[in-house]
Amino acid sequence: MAAIRSINKYTVVKRFSLGKRMYDKMETIYIQEHDPKNGETQKVFNSDKEYVIDISADIYLSLSQDFIVRSVDNK
Repeated sequence: MAAIRSINKYTVVKRFSLGKRMYDKMETIYIQEHDPKNGETQKVFNSDKEYVIDISADIYLSLSQDFIVRSVDNK
């Protein structure tokens, strides 16, 4: 049985494209909590909390290095 992962709030700090959508600086996105143990895909949601796309753990790690930062308020 898979564990329930929380959804975390992030702020875009460097423009990037994911799927067919461009994300601009200061935009808010939400990404399902990273699961380093199982390496499962993570769901991405836009600022309206609507589902956008699934990403791999590798893509998430790349984004978190240069393109997104976890929001302090994280609500």
